[in-house]
Amino acid sequence: MEALSWTLNNLVTPSTTLYLIHVFPEIKHIPNPLGVGMVPKDQVSTEQVESYMAQERGKRRELLHKFTQLCSASKVKVDTILIESDLIAKAIIDLIPILQIRKLVIGTNKSQLRKLRSKKGNSMADQILQNAPESCKVRIICEGEEVNQQTANDTSMSHKEEDQKNDWFSSLSCICF
Repeated sequence: MEALSWTLNNLVTPSTTLYLIHVFPEIKHIPNPLGVGMVPKDQVSTEQVESYMAQERGKRRELLHKFTQLCSASKVKVDTILIESDLIAKAIIDLIPILQIRKLVIGTNKSQLRKLRSKKGNSMADQILQNAPESCKVRIICEGEEVNQQTANDTSMSHKEEDQKNDWFSSLSCICF
């Protein structure tokens, strides 16, 4: 929610289209009907799988509702995109040219941020920073603050300078959560 709040306060105007992208893992296991652990979904009845999938869809709908309400309160046009994939970064990168996304805001936590800065991890944010097309400016938000991109990916121009140089507010935005 902090990355969305930051985006609404710093990047968008009412003419902006904001895409909320939620990538969730493929469901291969469901809770054991006997109450202990998980079982492969092909080992239970179709009704049990459908019931669990409906519960999960309800949770995603509830989560998205909070995000879309915040966008509506800011009078920003919002489209939601749900993608089922175990390859989160690839799913997001594949959407960039399709939706012509020119700004991508990603929320991260401190643990993932440390991995990104140390260059030791292969976090989702790191994968996106390395593979996003140059036409898409990626911003990382941690605890409501923009991460210094020079420490994250060694760019030579700060985003403030880029903001002044480019017409940011007429482009499409995307936020991932």
